Amino acid sequence: MRMEHWWFTAPLRLRSILRGRRVERELDEELQFHLEHKIEEGIAQGLSPDEARYAALRAMDGLEQRKEEMRRMRRIHWLTDFVADVQYAIRSLRRTPGLTAFVVITIALGIGMTATPFSMLDALIFRPYPVPHPSDVVTLVSTSRDNSFDSFSYREYLDIRDNTKSYDGVIANAPLGLVGFSAEPGATPRVRGGMMVSGNYFRVLGVEPRLGRAFRENEDEVPGRDAVMVLGPGFWKNEFASDPSVVGRIVRLNGTDFTVIGVAQESFPGMQVFMRPDFYTPLAMARVFSTNPQKNFFEDRDDRELSVKARLKPGTTQQQAHNELAVLAQDFEREHPDVSRDRGAAVRTQFEMRTRDDDVNWKFGVIFTGLALAVLLVACTNVAGLLLCRARTRAREIAVRLALGAGRFRLIRLLLTESLVLACLGGLGGIAVGYGGIEFLSTFTIPTELPIKVPFRMDTRVLLASLALSVLSAVFCGLAPSLQSTRLDLVKGLKSADVDLPGRRRLWGRNVLVVAQVSMSLMLLAAAFLMFRGFHQSLREGTGFAKNQVLMASFDPRLVQYDAAQTRQFYKLLTERVREVPGVQSAALTQNPPLGLDDFGVVAFVPDGFQMPRDRETFTSPIDTIDEGYFETLGIPILRGRGFLASDTEDAPRVAVVNEQFAKHYWPGADAVGKHFRLDGATGTPVEIVGVAQTVKYRETIERPTDFVYMPLAQDPKARMALLLRSSGDPLQLVKPLKEVVRALDSNLPMLGMRTYEDLYRYHAVEGPRVAVELVGTLGAVGLLLAIAGLYGVVAYNVSRRTREIGIRVAIGARPSDILRLVMSKGLMLVGTGTAIGLAMGFAVEQVMNSMLFNAGGVDIAVYLLVVPAMILVTMLAAYVPARRASRIEPTQALRYE
Repeated sequence: MRMEHWWFTAPLRLRSILRGRRVERELDEELQFHLEHKIEEGIAQGLSPDEARYAALRAMDGLEQRKEEMRRMRRIHWLTDFVADVQYAIRSLRRTPGLTAFVVITIALGIGMTATPFSMLDALIFRPYPVPHPSDVVTLVSTSRDNSFDSFSYREYLDIRDNTKSYDGVIANAPLGLVGFSAEPGATPRVRGGMMVSGNYFRVLGVEPRLGRAFRENEDEVPGRDAVMVLGPGFWKNEFASDPSVVGRIVRLNGTDFTVIGVAQESFPGMQVFMRPDFYTPLAMARVFSTNPQKNFFEDRDDRELSVKARLKPGTTQQQAHNELAVLAQDFEREHPDVSRDRGAAVRTQFEMRTRDDDVNWKFGVIFTGLALAVLLVACTNVAGLLLCRARTRAREIAVRLALGAGRFRLIRLLLTESLVLACLGGLGGIAVGYGGIEFLSTFTIPTELPIKVPFRMDTRVLLASLALSVLSAVFCGLAPSLQSTRLDLVKGLKSADVDLPGRRRLWGRNVLVVAQVSMSLMLLAAAFLMFRGFHQSLREGTGFAKNQVLMASFDPRLVQYDAAQTRQFYKLLTERVREVPGVQSAALTQNPPLGLDDFGVVAFVPDGFQMPRDRETFTSPIDTIDEGYFETLGIPILRGRGFLASDTEDAPRVAVVNEQFAKHYWPGADAVGKHFRLDGATGTPVEIVGVAQTVKYRETIERPTDFVYMPLAQDPKARMALLLRSSGDPLQLVKPLKEVVRALDSNLPMLGMRTYEDLYRYHAVEGPRVAVELVGTLGAVGLLLAIAGLYGVVAYNVSRRTREIGIRVAIGARPSDILRLVMSKGLMLVGTGTAIGLAMGFAVEQVMNSMLFNAGGVDIAVYLLVVPAMILVTMLAAYVPARRASRIEPTQALRYE
């Protein structure tokens, strides 16, 4: 079609759509004018008025036919046909309100339960960065030989920024953790969380501030010179009541005055999934927030704290950028072999970073979404079975339409339109169900000192996915019934209102759908029980330490500008005084409590006497810094050797305690006590192992035994520590005395996150898995209910189809038990087939869940010994009701049936 022709016809077609009644009226008037003109011509030729009218209609091939021809010339007949089909579908569905309501509710449950986990998957994987052209933003990572991702040091970041040409800009950032914030001079600092960023951060990302300005690049050049900050949108609202005059205000961070120069846009909450920074400061102010005074952030190339991102130049591919960065990494290794040996660099997309193998969150999201899709499939198969049964009652209507000349494709389209109407109604209900589920999940917070709200929401992608699922559900639910119902014998269809396909194809489609429902329901139940057993097993195994009657509080003397000497003195006085408090059995300091909310640090080492692989310079292990009271307070037994002593000072030889797994790993069959390892390499500082402690759960209750190293606080000083107090009674009774001790030492120093260890354990190790088990269990329960409904429907339908046959059997002497067995055997065959397929699917899902979540292999037979009999029992009960009814059929009634 030529463009000028399109410009002429498009407005006419649009007018036909928007002003259809007026166009139809004009068409009637025009055709009537032509008809009257031809009638006048016929009369003029000597015909009577009736003969002239008949001749005119014959010449025009009939008014209605001509109208239809004119409508087709507009090329919008497909739309008018579709509207007519929708109107007919609505009228048809209104005649069966019960069936319609059941189908809509079923689809709504399926789509709603899929929308909820998809919002989780969207937040964890698919939601793009909140910046212009997010696909151009990539993450640069430092890699080791095992392909693990790492950050860059400040010096490495500068080298990348200044020596690469593939990017429009390279930015860096590092989370600040806990920062002491005071809005007014002299006020007691409160804990807030921020982000250090490079001076070009906002410019490269293309984010303009809501108020004020962003950082200038020269404000990130001189360490400690420019104490400026940009507020996050949420922090500005909550802390400053959205005050537009906040720009220029002086606030205090960790005892240093900072000037507010801007407020970030509401549309830019940050680049991380879970963290929403309260404020941003330049990297040049890093010393104010330093966690390790012994390290020089600006010069130490092994102090890798920075996450580095870049915006690709137009036309530059990820591979080109990767190649350039890899060459630069080789330069790092050649020029700085002491800290860059065997290290590479890579360019990763947002998707690649969010689907790292060490991140369990997205894995659970994938499993949860997959199980929810299985529930939707169960719902769709249930609906398809119901529509197949409904099509049987419409056999005469369909036969009449076919006999009158309707094409099979036209009838299939009509029936699919009914399915589409049902699916759209179910989709709207599903969006409501999904919205409720998303809002429910959004109420959960991660209970850190800075509570993190899970960023789930019903955004455009989730909404479009729900609508797409509605359309796919319509096709899935309606295609088989539409094809089967239009494939019938016209003679039989016109004689009877109740027709089925002949031979073995009779009921085949319904039976397949029931088998699919049973198999997928068994898979869902198996997944729910597997998750429950994994969770229960982890709880039964225990943590390896005594968490009861322990009070925990964290401190960070940097919040009130303590130096290293003042920090050591504070912790010394704190532990001495709390041990004198009545009711305190023991006290300890630790950098990261096991099963806490912060991750452990990592120590690089070379064990003496261990044959190092050719591709490894060092090994790594999680590490914790503790004092001499740690093992006693948490009840962790020392299996060999000793724990730390007060004599293990900074001037004494370096010592460490390792766990049993570490000892077995590096010195199997030998005593690790007295052995040494060297820090950071074969020529590093030697550390003597003085004790072997029992292996406990460190990060997750479902983790495998892992290596672990403990260092004494005096030899590895840290600023932020957690105080653990073991009480002789209720640990909460120690809250007031502890506050008094801290107030006496420094009234300005805040306590962070005071709670009992039981609370910490419940929130971190119990609450999250419990919610996961409940969600998957809900999916399994809904799937089972839908399978029960589907099995009941097909058995009841089978009974109704065989009523006459059953009556004959009873009349010739069949007993009720024979009829019951006859009908139940059909249900048992379907359940047995579905169970066999479901077992295979369950085994596959178990392997996926074990590899992704539980890190275990094999098959848990106990789960299937529990699930399979329960599944068979419940589904056979569903089949028993119509079977029992069939056994009570009276022969006289049955023989008159149909």
